[in-house]
Amino acid sequence: MRKILFAAFIFISVLGSQLLFEGCNSKKEVATGEQKLKEWFYSQTDSVLQKLRLLDSGVLGKTPLDVLQQQFKETRLLFKKMEAIEEYYFQGLTKRINGPALPDVKTEDGQVWPPHGFQVIEQFLFSGYTSASSKLISDEIKLLQNDLQFVKSNMREMRILPSHFKELVQQEFIRICALGISGFDSPLAAYSLKETSAALEGIHQMAVIYYPGAGDSLRVIVTAALVHLQNNNDFEKFNRMGFILDNLVPLSKSFIAVAKDSVATKGPGGAFAGNFEDWLKGIGFNPDYYSPYAVAATNPSKVMLGEKLFFDNRLSSSGTISCGSCHKPEYHFSDGKSKADNFVHGGSLARNTPTLFYAALQSHQFYDLRSVSLEDQAHDVMKSSNEFNLQSQHAALLLNSDSGYKRLFSAAFDNRDSISGFEVRNAIAAFVRSLMPFNSRFDEYIKGNKTAMDTEEINGFNLFVGKAKCGTCHFMPVFNGNIPPWYVKSESEIIGVPSAAAWSKAAIDKDSGRYKINRLTELMFAFKTPTVRNADKTAPYMHNGVFTNLDDVVEFYHRGGGMGIGIDLRFQSLPFDSLQLKTEEKKAIVAFMRTLTDNINDPG
Repeated sequence: MRKILFAAFIFISVLGSQLLFEGCNSKKEVATGEQKLKEWFYSQTDSVLQKLRLLDSGVLGKTPLDVLQQQFKETRLLFKKMEAIEEYYFQGLTKRINGPALPDVKTEDGQVWPPHGFQVIEQFLFSGYTSASSKLISDEIKLLQNDLQFVKSNMREMRILPSHFKELVQQEFIRICALGISGFDSPLAAYSLKETSAALEGIHQMAVIYYPGAGDSLRVIVTAALVHLQNNNDFEKFNRMGFILDNLVPLSKSFIAVAKDSVATKGPGGAFAGNFEDWLKGIGFNPDYYSPYAVAATNPSKVMLGEKLFFDNRLSSSGTISCGSCHKPEYHFSDGKSKADNFVHGGSLARNTPTLFYAALQSHQFYDLRSVSLEDQAHDVMKSSNEFNLQSQHAALLLNSDSGYKRLFSAAFDNRDSISGFEVRNAIAAFVRSLMPFNSRFDEYIKGNKTAMDTEEINGFNLFVGKAKCGTCHFMPVFNGNIPPWYVKSESEIIGVPSAAAWSKAAIDKDSGRYKINRLTELMFAFKTPTVRNADKTAPYMHNGVFTNLDDVVEFYHRGGGMGIGIDLRFQSLPFDSLQLKTEEKKAIVAFMRTLTDNINDPG
């Protein structure tokens, strides 16, 4: 079921099979609304292009910096109003238009693409601007103009079907929550809350156009959210938890009510399908999206079989170790050690044992992202001479002689007569795909239990997603590096993990991470961004287990990662200046992370 990444610049809609069906069943007013909405989008795009021309003229004309910065902010606000449509139909251009100002590394062909778009321009204007950079900024503006013109031209060939509109609005709520109020989209200009207002205004305008008569039912609740943002405009003090539950969730429900007559379709399947509230509660995630083949889809029989295999020592050549030897349930499927045991040769393996909770909600596996599926990861572990040292096909031969296993495999795999190596790996993967309970105290609070978190913990969440910038890499609600709302790519970061815990004159850990696999300088010391869920139960931390407690982890980030403790790191992706966190703020962040511990005795 692996989804092919969208090619080139245009999003070729995989929802095309719905066009005839929905087009024939759309009401006349919706069809009229669709054309009006497209006209609105063209006009909005023209306004952004006009603002960019003005900004370009100002940059080349040596306009004062404060004026340029204001022009940039105004341009961003116009873009945010139309963002929901642009992001939905043109995924392939998303990173070029509004992605992070970091190189885009293409490991499949060894190419490194420089960053472009709004955030690159933002970096020039809000971080060390000089007149010498005017030509570079102008070039970036022109490239952005070309991309937006491309979007406008090709949007004419798209259909905004009812199910599309319903989905793109809910995706924008997700984007606001995960990428907007966290500061991900505005890392230097610090304009996130204003941009959130613009995004809400935009989807309100879209809904009124698409569904004539919807204005009255939405106006009050949208206005309440906008007033709240206007009256609470301090980014560091903003109560994100309150805004999410008191404003975004009701907004999401109101938009669903307006679109209630939309044709209900599931589409071709993706990593997530559902509305904003579903997303918050961990409902609608599809781990099979990352499985390698359609036949690899999970079913209850596979999960039950996979759990049995997970703890079976016969999968190793020595007959003494299993997956559960390192991934222990009592440690939330980690092992409590700095580095995993080498059960074959003694000593330790190269890296820390990560939790398997939510491992299925990633596009790639291992700290260095070298495996593209859980099946591939199992294959790597089984063939390793330092781990199982037994190929899965050889394990399958052993299991074929076990009548009990043959019955279980037959039930799980459509009455197959024999057991294959892939089926062994797929069953184990199915069990891992079941490990996403979403039943922590944080989840209970989100679901309505207001006693599940106290004031300090809620403040910690607000800091995590705000001032401390944790949420710009560990995206809620999974809190890993897989970017919402499409979830097609798990990110890695270069944060400068030291070889030993030290707050000055530290030395970088010698493990080169993704560079060891891909040999690209931009990936030197890059490691996957794991989930923060269950962190309280999975110490020690980092790929080398260097930090033994969460307080030290927060201190490391507070100081600016490796560069903040004396490590010279060329491509550090983590902000290297201090977060300026107070002692009580650090404690609150740790308190919040402890609310992310799942109840392993209640798998849900």
